Amino acid sequence: MGQLLTIVKEYLKDKKWATILLGGITGLLGVFTTYILNEFDLEAMASIIALLPEGMLDFFGGMVAMTNPYGFLTVEVLGFLWLYAGIYLVFSASSLLSQDIEEKTIELSLSKPITRTKFLGSKIVSLYMLITIMMTLAFLILSGGIATSQMFIAEGLYWDRVWGTYVMVVLFLSALSMIAFFGSTIFLNSKKAMVIGIVAIFLMFFIDGFYSYMEEIENLKYFTVFFYYNPLDYLVHADIDLFIRDIIVLASINAALVIGSLIVFNKKDIPN
Repeated sequence: MGQLLTIVKEYLKDKKWATILLGGITGLLGVFTTYILNEFDLEAMASIIALLPEGMLDFFGGMVAMTNPYGFLTVEVLGFLWLYAGIYLVFSASSLLSQDIEEKTIELSLSKPITRTKFLGSKIVSLYMLITIMMTLAFLILSGGIATSQMFIAEGLYWDRVWGTYVMVVLFLSALSMIAFFGSTIFLNSKKAMVIGIVAIFLMFFIDGFYSYMEEIENLKYFTVFFYYNPLDYLVHADIDLFIRDIIVLASINAALVIGSLIVFNKKDIPN
């Protein structure tokens, strides 16, 4: 157990500045969004947005997404966390295991009294801890912006929704990262794993954004992580049924990718 904790601590220590920087920037972006809303006239904005074509308005989440402070926050920040933080996390996940193999340090690690399952498990725990710490910092900063924004105070401070969404963000980003990590257990190569992760993100984003306009890809929506990440419905509509569905599905996707990674890695020949 001591060796596993050492691996996790060393990884988090190595990534501490990236974690603070990215988590802090994400949180400050949210704070900036909450404060610029104080300068907006949402009623005037609603009359302007109503002139947009219906299809375009639906793409951004409908009228409420652009005229409700929580909706605006979703569109500007939470809806694009896959881009703000997801790409970096995919990069980190793709090299987390492969770097040890490419630098030949895995032989030293596995020569110690540690099983492959425990070794890979420590890598997976490190990745989940990285995501959790980063998003905790981001949401703590964001919560400060919400708590001091007159627009949000007038709308209502719904902390249960905010921190419920935090849980979904962690599961969502974890699922995206684990796709790349799973790829790394298959190919044992950072570049290939990163390509898999990035291509998967953009492909799933495209399907989720356009399936309602293209019947040919409509059924593919169920196979995208994005379909089960709906911060607008959590924050604005307080849709508890959808929240429960999404948390179960995203947790299941994460569990499947973790188990799959362990199975593949245990059967894989490590190149010399």
